[in-house]
Amino acid sequence: MILISGEALIDLIPDPDRANAYDAKLGGSPFNVAIGLGRLGASPAFVSRISNDGNGDDLAAALAENAVDLSFVTRDPKPTTLAFVMRGTAKTGSRYSFYLDGTAYDGAWPFPKQWPSAARHLHVGSFSAVERHGQAVVEAMQAARAHATVSYDPNIRPFVTPDRAAVGALVERQAALAHVVKASEEDLEWLYPGRPVEESLAQWAKIGPRFTVATLGERGAVAICGSQRVAVSAPQIEVVDTVGAGDSFMSALLYAMDADSALGAASAAPDPARLERWLKFAAAASAITCTRKGSNPPTRQEVEAALAA
Repeated sequence: MILISGEALIDLIPDPDRANAYDAKLGGSPFNVAIGLGRLGASPAFVSRISNDGNGDDLAAALAENAVDLSFVTRDPKPTTLAFVMRGTAKTGSRYSFYLDGTAYDGAWPFPKQWPSAARHLHVGSFSAVERHGQAVVEAMQAARAHATVSYDPNIRPFVTPDRAAVGALVERQAALAHVVKASEEDLEWLYPGRPVEESLAQWAKIGPRFTVATLGERGAVAICGSQRVAVSAPQIEVVDTVGAGDSFMSALLYAMDADSALGAASAAPDPARLERWLKFAAAASAITCTRKGSNPPTRQEVEAALAA
């Protein structure tokens, strides 16, 4: 089992064919990661708060349909969290404005009080890891490390957490507790203005993680593992939508690691060849998602077919 902690919400995405109209899509970065892992064939379990309203029912149903365990989900009578999506470019990705207060997101985070014996990995990320639930996430990461590996994707949302200094300090605290840290180029540029991406990865790699990864949009991804640098290119595609691309990368990276017995307390840091193989799998999954509208992660068969082609 892989535990995925974070928000589930409704993305309101602009309709290019209708002025001032939006399409409602199920979303939330950790929600997308859980869905992606389920489609790839892993055994994910979601740790979150989901509304009892109709939108919440749809979110829960989508998780269940994609083989995601809901045992650690708290259902809440408050309404579902909303995110208004503003389309970005292939480099910057989409931007978001969130409605959090007074929604199902607003309450104690339901981490299990005892670490589940079947869980070999914990993934945390997005604004739910650094906003009002940040301390609970830190405590969960600390507890998990005795039993499992931990991954972290800050997935910065400046509209939700505008205090760069406070967010940066918490991000570094959480990065130090993770075995794997993945961030986008945009995340790193916001956290550390003017500092080269690979320098930021290297600094993170010194404080705890086995390796750190930055996604670079159409330029692929780069990782730092000890003194080694590993880079992969992005598949050439026609981009329809970048929503969920980073989440597909994260879920595919975790799946590739799991398939290679690289998750769990007994696992070890990878060599460059294994890391490159994982990154290529993740980049292919991310590229497939970019050819679709909204966050719609691929199956394992789709990724393998893309890699074979």
